[in-house]
Amino acid sequence: MNVLLLISLALNIGQVLSVTFCQVTPTIQLSLGECFVLSPDQTTDVQSWGIRIGIENASEICIVPSTVVNSTFLTSSEICGDDQLDMQDVRMTKDQCRSRRGGFITKSSVPSFSTDGLDVLNPGWVGFSNKIAAAANATLKLLIQQIAVVEGLITEGQMSTTSHLGLASSSSFLERLKLLGRIGAKSWGLNSGSQSHLSPRGGSLVLGGFDQSSLAGPFFDYDITTAKPVENRFCPLQILVTGLRMNVQTANNTLSRVLVDRSNKLEACIEPYDNLFRVPQAVLDTFQSAFKEVTKFTGERVQPSEYKNALLNLEPGIVFPKDAGDFNATLRFTINYNQTVDIPFYELLRPLRGLDQKGKVVVEEKYNEVQIYASPAPGDAPVLGKAFLSQVYLYVNYEKMKFYLAPQNLEASTPLPVASESDSCGISQPEAGRTAETNGLIAVGSVLGALVLVLGALAVRRLLRCLKARRGPPKEAGTEEARSPTPDQQPLGTDHGSQFENRANAGTPPSQGFSGSAVSLTSQIRQVDPHRQVLLADIREADDGFGSCGNPYDISMGRNNQGPSYA
Repeated sequence: MNVLLLISLALNIGQVLSVTFCQVTPTIQLSLGECFVLSPDQTTDVQSWGIRIGIENASEICIVPSTVVNSTFLTSSEICGDDQLDMQDVRMTKDQCRSRRGGFITKSSVPSFSTDGLDVLNPGWVGFSNKIAAAANATLKLLIQQIAVVEGLITEGQMSTTSHLGLASSSSFLERLKLLGRIGAKSWGLNSGSQSHLSPRGGSLVLGGFDQSSLAGPFFDYDITTAKPVENRFCPLQILVTGLRMNVQTANNTLSRVLVDRSNKLEACIEPYDNLFRVPQAVLDTFQSAFKEVTKFTGERVQPSEYKNALLNLEPGIVFPKDAGDFNATLRFTINYNQTVDIPFYELLRPLRGLDQKGKVVVEEKYNEVQIYASPAPGDAPVLGKAFLSQVYLYVNYEKMKFYLAPQNLEASTPLPVASESDSCGISQPEAGRTAETNGLIAVGSVLGALVLVLGALAVRRLLRCLKARRGPPKEAGTEEARSPTPDQQPLGTDHGSQFENRANAGTPPSQGFSGSAVSLTSQIRQVDPHRQVLLADIREADDGFGSCGNPYDISMGRNNQGPSYA
């Protein structure tokens, strides 16, 4: 019991010191997934995917994290004008266009701004021959946060779908958040969730840190590259694919095909804005050859115009008739000769899905779709989108010019955001080979280490006080100072203990390594047995709250160390 009470006291002191010396760095956590927005005419809902945000004096929209751009780009109503409805030999309806774009704002509803410099700041945008015809200085509403930042407006073109939340290496959005003190570092962590048909799930975006609950294994770190493009594509998050193997389970055996090995390794771009895998022509040809061998499908892929009356396909993959046969394939990526990422069959294949004439999400069961873009990647630049990120957690820290990939916890529920710059609070930064559990243990170990130092200092202080007391003149028997007060003589809540509780309870943030507040430990003692209020009285007896000098072994077990005193 002595040890337990001593630890309880040390934890209380440690909590107070953590409040005094450690300020928790703020983060912002946003939900990511199916996004529904009521359209301006109040009749047709927008059904999209991304983060739902508000725009001051304008309608809500769905926005998707993007490293294509440094500026945030918002879709404007011009993007669904009559001259912008033709896409891949298919003419969209107005409702389909609105859902495809994740909703839009009107230029007249937001403050206008000059477009000067936006083309230089966003090489990834102009690299796709996109124009920047208008800009705004609108206020974005993210939960309780309101951020005014310059945005480009998307008024034309078919090279994008929804609005872009610009999170590239020179993100003006992240810089603004850090300048205002809303986040402590220009960093973000992404759990992309899943858009699969069999196992869909939502995700999250943490600004200023990462979500520890989304980690199911160690981080692998990679350098952020800004100067070198991937096949003329601007891309800060580049990896080297040194291996890619496809395994297909058939009725009789498993067919295996090597798509990439060390002889034809690929520099690839990780891009959360894209949905599908985009691969060079040579890899696409090898894949389609194996696909036809397994499915016995000898025809050409189904074109969007063949199912246009049923739905609009936002990002066409390899579409084929369902009766052509099953394609139970998995992909295994090897990155930088070290990290492996497995893509299960349900992320690679799904029934054809798109938007009906009213802009509602529907499924066409007559067709299946492989989540590999049907055409070669633009400029043969490989891209790993959300189908890839469904299995890995992505954490990007521009302060250190590093990004990290870790196996994703597919059962993550309640996010546990960890700020990027919180080493002073005992939370370490991700390192290669470090798991989420290790990060947690290090955090707890740091706190406990600090508590050991505090406990040691208090013990030395108490020893010096006792030595001084023993050298002093003896007290006269019967004086108030000579007698130890009984529990009924020293009520709780009126001495040093109550001062300590009030001080610990005021302004105490949630702890990083422990749950509860500084007061909760003493409350638990009271709840176990009300008679043990004497324990608290004993602890509070000395001026430093650390026990009686008369009996160095009597901290909380009653007088003369004869066991607990009960009233």
